[in-house]
Amino acid sequence: MNHRTTLSACFALALAGASHAQLELLPQPYWASTVNNDGLVAGYLTGSPTYLVWNPDLGTTTDIGGVSPGGNAGGQAKFSADGTKLSGSDMGATASEMATYDMATDTWTTHGGIGGVSDGNTSSGWSISGDGGTVVGLGWVNSGSAHGVAYNAAEGIMDLGTINAGASTRANAVSDDGSIVVGWQDLNGPWKAAVWHKDPNGGYQPNTYILIDPSGSATDEFNQAGECSAISADGSIIGGYGDFANGDQPWIWSEAGGFMNLGSLPNMGTGYVSAMSADGSVVVGWFDGQFFGDPRKAFIWTAIDGLQDLNTYATNELGVVLGANQLYTASDISPDGRYITGTGLNSGTFSLFGYRLDLGSTTGIGAAPTIGSLNAWPNPATDAVHFTAPAIAELSIATPDGRVVQRSTVQGEVDLDLSPFVAGVYTLVLRSHGEVRTQRIVKQ
Repeated sequence: MNHRTTLSACFALALAGASHAQLELLPQPYWASTVNNDGLVAGYLTGSPTYLVWNPDLGTTTDIGGVSPGGNAGGQAKFSADGTKLSGSDMGATASEMATYDMATDTWTTHGGIGGVSDGNTSSGWSISGDGGTVVGLGWVNSGSAHGVAYNAAEGIMDLGTINAGASTRANAVSDDGSIVVGWQDLNGPWKAAVWHKDPNGGYQPNTYILIDPSGSATDEFNQAGECSAISADGSIIGGYGDFANGDQPWIWSEAGGFMNLGSLPNMGTGYVSAMSADGSVVVGWFDGQFFGDPRKAFIWTAIDGLQDLNTYATNELGVVLGANQLYTASDISPDGRYITGTGLNSGTFSLFGYRLDLGSTTGIGAAPTIGSLNAWPNPATDAVHFTAPAIAELSIATPDGRVVQRSTVQGEVDLDLSPFVAGVYTLVLRSHGEVRTQRIVKQ
């Protein structure tokens, strides 16, 4: 049963003349983990055993049950693309399990485990696909090791395994259709990138690393990217955590462009990507402090403007007067790129708060793209596909393993000759002024 409470202390820092951009605060120690296109935020309060959905527009919170990290369960709340379902954890028969929450029916459905139990947990849900059909996370093999897991209604819970015998893995994020899962693979620490692809015969193929230099060694830990933490809707762009291999910088990887460091903030420590917009054009996350105990700082990255301190961005670009309130982490961005959520810290009172930053229409982020949508047809095709590129753009054609087989510059009505390519699946990638549009096509 939900319990709705109106929070009179919940307030907004409205931005005069800023086209509806504003910052909303929930003045409680709220660990916000996800936000949907309607602006609803989900997370949990420090010490609370259940999840809490916050509606900043109405100034209300709703206890939706489940078992949160505050209740000693693993996992995190993440919305599906349409905002109707959440990943997380709930109590099973004897221990907490990865689960799906249905916003319409106010019910949790648990998804089991893979045989092990640790500290009262058998599995935990860390993310959900955009279509709401696949939940991914961690399942305990025994009390000392765990594997990434994925669940869908047709196949049940699936053990994603490990490529290093006895070493643990975890799944952190999943593409909209559930076909690509990303997370981490352990060996010697820190955790390294892991990518699982759906097997047409059922389950998922063994995970692979993301290599900083694709021509370098796949077993060299200095060539293996850090933990994967985010993925675009179509799976073509992946983001992750910095570590010793790339100078502790947050990073993204794409099928067309390969591995790219996002940069660093002055006098800060390791950087972490937490989420990206559906098209991968806006990336958010945070940096640890330079020294132990120093506060974190949230960041925002776009291809046009690069990496920026989200506090500076909110102040200079949006006109937010933060005062003593500092945006500590940016844990999620809505699929349409409008809302960012996370946790902040008041430097005067040292108290935590949840926040939702509404970018409105002031930044160009989430605005109509200059290159429009990519709608190549016919698909499948035998000889050629056709599409329109309103602005000058770079076109890349990539194979499923990320190998670029053709690059060209296009504009206007484009007739793309497929005759040089063998039958198979390819990804078209259009890039222009920092915007990226992708589409998978089938050559018959």
